[in-house]
Amino acid sequence: MNLSIDIQEDSDYLVCTVTGKWVTHELEGFIDTASSELKKRRCRRILVDMSLVSGPPPEMDRYDIGKYIASVLFRIKIAVVYRKVLANNFFEDTAVNRGAWIKVFPDKQTALQWLMEGQIDKLSEDESQ
Repeated sequence: MNLSIDIQEDSDYLVCTVTGKWVTHELEGFIDTASSELKKRRCRRILVDMSLVSGPPPEMDRYDIGKYIASVLFRIKIAVVYRKVLANNFFEDTAVNRGAWIKVFPDKQTALQWLMEGQIDKLSEDESQ
């Protein structure tokens, strides 16, 4: 396994720290795990710190992960901390164009500030199953 993932619960959101080398199928597994944890805890916010993930990820992998996030983590507010790899926001744009509520930030403080803006209800019983 190339990635290490740690998931912690804070007051109103999950904090996920991902370290290691970018491997798309492992990230998809992380997304599935995060989705399950969000449902179990009825959370709608997640802070994902990927600042220590090495890469750079291939363009098609960023596209595929963007699509996957949009399909699995819909109606979840996602703040990602990740270094700027290329001059574009291809991963973020791909996810947002498919309905994801996600934004990528270069630092944790700005990401957390955006994540906590606004009132968001917890997942309902039906949504958490």
